[in-house]
Amino acid sequence: MKNIIISLLCLIINYATANANEIRQKAEAELFTARIPLEFEAAIATASKLGINKQVILEATFLYYVDTENYTAIAALHTQFQNQLKEFDLDTSKIFATKEQWQSVIQYSLALKALLNNDETNFKKHITEAYWLSPETASAFSHHITKLRNKKIMQKITIKPEREMHTLNDTKNITFKEIIKDHDAIVLRFWSPWNVQLDKTLPLIQSAAEQCKKGKITFASVLLENDETLIKNAKEIITQTKPELPSLWLIDSNIKSLSKELRISNLPTLVIITKEGKVIYHGSASNNSFWKTLSTIDPNIKKPKLIQQQ
Repeated sequence: MKNIIISLLCLIINYATANANEIRQKAEAELFTARIPLEFEAAIATASKLGINKQVILEATFLYYVDTENYTAIAALHTQFQNQLKEFDLDTSKIFATKEQWQSVIQYSLALKALLNNDETNFKKHITEAYWLSPETASAFSHHITKLRNKKIMQKITIKPEREMHTLNDTKNITFKEIIKDHDAIVLRFWSPWNVQLDKTLPLIQSAAEQCKKGKITFASVLLENDETLIKNAKEIITQTKPELPSLWLIDSNIKSLSKELRISNLPTLVIITKEGKVIYHGSASNNSFWKTLSTIDPNIKKPKLIQQQ
């Protein structure tokens, strides 16, 4: 009888342990996959309650901010990463292959903090150190260098009212003045039908276009190249898209290309231009700065709640 009781107790303990491990694994998985703010907050709360390692929670938080392009939040993480440095355990890590990569996050965070303060000297210092510590993640750092350079160049650009572009449907010329009409600004979405399937920001772009249509901002999609095959594919994509994106469809010129003048290197890139021809935003639809810029022109425009960043 005694042996039976012991066996039952062992079965119960083993089951409870297995169940607890399963719950922890599920909680950890949620930490690294939840991308809606409320869901991520719930995942953090659950992980903390279950006693999941602080380092793992911090790694998940960093990755969440990276994926949602919340650079202000990343800039505030350097203290937590610095405090956890002595306790860093490579075997515990879920996303880092070396301790130097953890240290690079500290430098990356400090670089972003300097960037937010318009401190170019310290930005260069810390972003260089971040690259030195983790050259394999250079693409994450170079994005900000490119953005800083673009910002300076964009400040010098003025799109003239007589600037001409082609329309996609009939390839007629149309001037910037005719495109913007009596609106206060225009959103130019530079795109290609060859990367539409990879565009995770399309729901955001769709929402922006629909909201702009109702207010003071016009919206136009600019096909990156004036190529017959590309134009054919673009028209097919537009026909297949339901609901159709509310947009004026344009084609960039191969000579005096607007995309080259605006230094478009990634697709899709959104550029906001005022009626005076000044560039006031250059980047992704997922960046909060895009929506803040739109709302300064038209306060009625809001980022969709389900995919808002913190």
